[in-house]
Amino acid sequence: MKNKAIALALLLSVVGCSESNKEATEEAKKEAMMEMEKAGDATADGYEEVKEKAADAWDETKDSASSAYEDGKDTASDAYEDGKDMASDAYEDGKDMASDAYEDGKEKGADMMDAGAEKVREACIAMKKKMGGDVSECDSKD
Repeated sequence: MKNKAIALALLLSVVGCSESNKEATEEAKKEAMMEMEKAGDATADGYEEVKEKAADAWDETKDSASSAYEDGKDTASDAYEDGKDMASDAYEDGKDMASDAYEDGKEKGADMMDAGAEKVREACIAMKKKMGGDVSECDSKD
């Protein structure tokens, strides 16, 4: 009977251990599932955070690029207007200078023509006096 009692005690302890192992395994599975869920949640949270940061960075990049584009466009427009004004001023200055040069040339040309005409008249008079002609013919405008 002693052996039966020992066998029964051994059987109960094996059954008890087996039940205990089952419970421990189930508990371990539950804990592993909870840890996996926590890890999944952390991963999802991390993904959302990274996605938001990436979206913010993209928005900042777009805003920065748009701002740089607008600044560049304004600078180019200002430079164009300045260049246009400078070209217009240079054209007007050139036109004035050309007009002044034309008038100066015209006056100098007229002065030279008058001086040349006077020289021709003087030569005519000298020739008429030497050859005995009518000096009044030297004053004709023909």
